[in-house]
Amino acid sequence: MTTVRHRELGKELELEASFKSLGTARIFLQLRPWGEETLVVCDEHPLRGLGGSLHNSVVEAALQLRHRGMLPRLARVVEQQPGEVLRA
Repeated sequence: MTTVRHRELGKELELEASFKSLGTARIFLQLRPWGEETLVVCDEHPLRGLGGSLHNSVVEAALQLRHRGMLPRLARVVEQQPGEVLRA
């Protein structure tokens, strides 16, 4: 289950994701102007549970690899819908 904890439309989105036995994690996405493009800043870290206890540099490296795959997919989705605001 994922809960929206904070949002500023077009700028920031902060989520709390629950992963049952692993606990919860905070996921923060921020959009920043980058010349004519947009920079996406993604910060993710465990809050509670087993995921926080097991979090180390190896897990952090795996998250970085996952983000490198996730962000290009996110960019493709956004670029397919130029000028359109998508709402859940």
